[in-house]
Amino acid sequence: MARSKAGWTGARIIALVAGVVLIVVAAVVVTQRGKSEANGCATPVTVRGVIGSEKEAFFDDQRVTGRLACLGFTVEVDSRGSRDMLDTLNSDHGYAFAFPSSTPAAQKIMDSLGVGDPIPLFSTPMVVATFRPIADVLTRAGVIQKAANGKDVVDIAALLDLARAGTTWDELEGNTVYPAHKTVLLSTTDPQDSNSAIMYLSIAAQVANGGAIVTTEERTATVLPDLCRLIFDQGQKPETSQVLFDNYLVEGMGRTPMALVYEAQYVTSAPRPPLTDDNVMLFPRPTVYSRHTLIPLTPDGAAVGKALRDDPELVRLAVEHGYRPEKPLPGQKVADRPVDVVESPSFEVLESMLAALAPAAGRCAL
Repeated sequence: MARSKAGWTGARIIALVAGVVLIVVAAVVVTQRGKSEANGCATPVTVRGVIGSEKEAFFDDQRVTGRLACLGFTVEVDSRGSRDMLDTLNSDHGYAFAFPSSTPAAQKIMDSLGVGDPIPLFSTPMVVATFRPIADVLTRAGVIQKAANGKDVVDIAALLDLARAGTTWDELEGNTVYPAHKTVLLSTTDPQDSNSAIMYLSIAAQVANGGAIVTTEERTATVLPDLCRLIFDQGQKPETSQVLFDNYLVEGMGRTPMALVYEAQYVTSAPRPPLTDDNVMLFPRPTVYSRHTLIPLTPDGAAVGKALRDDPELVRLAVEHGYRPEKPLPGQKVADRPVDVVESPSFEVLESMLAALAPAAGRCAL
């Protein structure tokens, strides 16, 4: 009988401990739920998207991911060149949204996939990232000039004149800091892969066309020799704007004396080698705005797009990353605006230019 009482007592103790454990677990769950409700945060769902590489820093920012999580989204992104994005989407990786870097790229995706209801979020002008010694040389050569607002700009018409003449860096008067025997060209990405180079096509084609937007096949053929000089004659080019910008930051002016990048990339270069007094950012004249439009592919993708557009904290963070939101916050400080801005040619005209510039086309062969 004594052993029976001892066994019964042991069972009661085990049951009591188990009950205490359940109470503690329940209390923790209730506490965590209370914290979540107190913070006004929702339980997140995973939403996958494919983005232009220039937006990696924004989506890697823990403040951005944290705010999105609080709004109910664990956002996972893969970066691609804008031209590769459609191939990635066609491979059906379960993406909820696409977030390319320009209106033409967004239009191509929507037309190809048969989707609509795009959500314009923000824009960023194209800029020239260069170095103080290079800027001094280009100022003496007349490539860097004063704009109407008194700011220094890189004159694309002057660059085009140098490219037409085949002028090399070591031929520029007084150039002792960068006497390289290669043609004076603005480095870009490959337009077959990346939107930032397509933006350069928009700028260069209009300059070569006497200031008018190229609208026909005939005018495309007329400006093609100049586009070949500015784009094709660079040789091998990076596939993404992030690789180009990293080349500029890491390897310096020896490899990339000046590069066409997004303003937002330059503004948010802190995670990479820091900018110094030798780094210089200038607007090209003319420049073009790259408009970043989110294309929803699922309801969750649309919800993420609306959060990025409407949530004040996410808009503030986008501004901090150098983007210019479509819906600015009240009292938001306005960044410097370029004086001379052009619009992109139509999607069809840009496609015609890209086809002509493809190596297989052979139309840029000497």
